[in-house]
Amino acid sequence: MQYYPMPPPLPPMTFTSERTRRSLRGRDDLIAVDRGAYVQPPDSAAPLWSQQQYVTLARCEAVLHAHRSAISLTHEAAAAVQGLAVPSAEPDIRVAVTHNHSRSRRLLPQQTYAQGTRRHSGRRVAAVRSTTAPAPSDVHVVGGLRVTTPLRTAMDCAFDLPALDAIVVVDSALRAVCRPDRFTGHYGGGLSADTAIDTLKTMIERQGPRAGKQRARAVAAIADPRAESPGESVLRGVVHAVGLPAPEVQERWADDGEMTEYFLDLAWPEYRLALEFDGYGKYRSAEDLRNEKHREMRLRNTGGWRVHRVEWGDLRDREALGRRLVDLFPPCVARLTRRRKDLWL
Repeated sequence: MQYYPMPPPLPPMTFTSERTRRSLRGRDDLIAVDRGAYVQPPDSAAPLWSQQQYVTLARCEAVLHAHRSAISLTHEAAAAVQGLAVPSAEPDIRVAVTHNHSRSRRLLPQQTYAQGTRRHSGRRVAAVRSTTAPAPSDVHVVGGLRVTTPLRTAMDCAFDLPALDAIVVVDSALRAVCRPDRFTGHYGGGLSADTAIDTLKTMIERQGPRAGKQRARAVAAIADPRAESPGESVLRGVVHAVGLPAPEVQERWADDGEMTEYFLDLAWPEYRLALEFDGYGKYRSAEDLRNEKHREMRLRNTGGWRVHRVEWGDLRDREALGRRLVDLFPPCVARLTRRRKDLWL
């Protein structure tokens, strides 16, 4: 089953005045996500990422409510409301305003998440005001909230986030507007990959002398809507950042013996080399694990592929991962690699 980004449901909010706010203090059935903005606590039986997403969405509602004249939510906040992948489970909430007469950064209440008997402290999140205003055509309404469009969101993140974080949002935004079908190669979203990426590149150039343009250009140049998870996007970003040849994304291999086909996350057919990203929850049952082992056996024994797996833990040490990836290639390829500063920083 193929996944495409979809807006998640927004949590119901309670907004109060200063007078009624005092009466809510100490209640355990509501948590504060901003001044005068409350929501029911997330379900402690839900996965941690789901609880963090719930609180992030509540923060988005609260910050936009507090800035009634704001143009829209932007960056990771806009991405979260639209169901796009974000690199941080609890991103800062950025909002575009026409004028900024006070400090641009304000801390929001820190949250604590429960999972069974364990408690997890959330990160310190801020509401960030920016006067880099999107055009009216770059704003639309999702779930009642004003947010930048997917491509505008991708562009802002490409400018202002580290490249290997930005590629997560950019890939996801392209996937949302293109909706590529891995089986047919067709696009169900109205835009082909080439058209969407060219549009993004044009938007970047129209920003004039905005800081981060070199990084934004580099991220747009490697973006791909066929990436099916944030981990795949970061892994592909590391491949490019260390200067390795560009991989094929979702490479199809037909197993004629079993009359089936397999898709490889990243592949170099000329070297019979493949990288597979194993994200959280990929194997939900023993049957899933058996099927994956059988798939890999067929790829190795029948297809002659060398399959190497990467997990989230590997992405935390990108220096070590980069060296490991280079070692997978023949010396004639490895000696030509040069680290790309526009992607690594």
